[in-house]
Amino acid sequence: MKIAINLTRDNVGGITSSNLNLVNYLYKLDYEFIGLELTSRIYMKGPALFRHFDPEVFDHHILNIHHLPLMDALKRSRTLRDVENIYKEPIKILRDILNETHPDVVLLSGTYYLPWLISIAAKKENIPMILWYSGVLSKETEHYPDKLRRLFLSMEKSVVKNSSHIIFPSALCKKAVEELVVKGKIKNSYVIPNPVASIFTDPSAVDASIERRIAAAGRYSRIKNFNKFFELHLELQKRKWRHTASFVTNPDANLKTMPKTIELLPSMTAEGLKKFYLSQGLIVCPSTFETFGNVPMEAACLGIPVLVSETMGCAEVLKKVGLANMVISFDDIGKVADRAQELCGQSILPRQLNALKRILDNNFVSEEIRAVLDNTAKKNNFAK
Repeated sequence: MKIAINLTRDNVGGITSSNLNLVNYLYKLDYEFIGLELTSRIYMKGPALFRHFDPEVFDHHILNIHHLPLMDALKRSRTLRDVENIYKEPIKILRDILNETHPDVVLLSGTYYLPWLISIAAKKENIPMILWYSGVLSKETEHYPDKLRRLFLSMEKSVVKNSSHIIFPSALCKKAVEELVVKGKIKNSYVIPNPVASIFTDPSAVDASIERRIAAAGRYSRIKNFNKFFELHLELQKRKWRHTASFVTNPDANLKTMPKTIELLPSMTAEGLKKFYLSQGLIVCPSTFETFGNVPMEAACLGIPVLVSETMGCAEVLKKVGLANMVISFDDIGKVADRAQELCGQSILPRQLNALKRILDNNFVSEEIRAVLDNTAKKNNFAK
């Protein structure tokens, strides 16, 4: 079976880690892949993240569209069709790739403009698509001006409409899409949590730090709400609670509001993140909305306490395994600081840790996603 998949290479991004976990699993089962990577960068290094895959099995295509900046396209457009016309050249190239490689199914991660372009090409080539939700675009852009917000909503609706099946990483995500995007119930959908790579579930790795070290990691954006992490650090300092604070994020982040007493670290490989998590006493994730939350689940599977917003999909998993005390509203920074002091350096009980690993096991989750892929491809072949 051959799967076309959109690729990213941002080490702090959930799409990158989730895709790599799935591809690493299916790669061993003789699946073939067409990797579709669209980049708006004028320069980038070779794809080290995917170099270990055999090119005969993992066919990687890279389209550079830096000459078509998204915001310029949106400003020049009144409707989504206008935006599509601006990107007709990359859509044509994508159609040619899909026509030549003949994937059985397209697995799209996210609803931003790059997967949207792939969805148009796949629809025109009559290839079934599965949308693997990662971020709700309408939520990510709800603070944008009216015109941009309307265009992004249309873009997200288009990807959803073009997909024959949808995988949601949480019930929270599904509910948000039904309420904000499609305004109704979604059929042919599944709720499957994002998998955690085996490097974070190795039983010999559980050795939590007892140091007063708090940290956050992820893409710096409004919806990730990392300014609350900065506020927490300052509140703990005000209480004279001695600790260190670190932030792992993308190198181009605009961090004018970050206190100078927080250590800034660049994005890391999975091995680097593992060492980083194990050196911390608490990982903090204050997102105003997140479909899942890979970072806190990776840390928790290593036995490191986490403190996540109640508006994150992974909160459902934490509550299910008896770790509801690691879920909180970030509206009251005083209460957040109380909980952070309580949790920092604690151990996660073995029964809770084992339950967490069972739910997020990469093999188990990947098998569930594999079943959706196989079922979609079989239905399409039968229809032909």
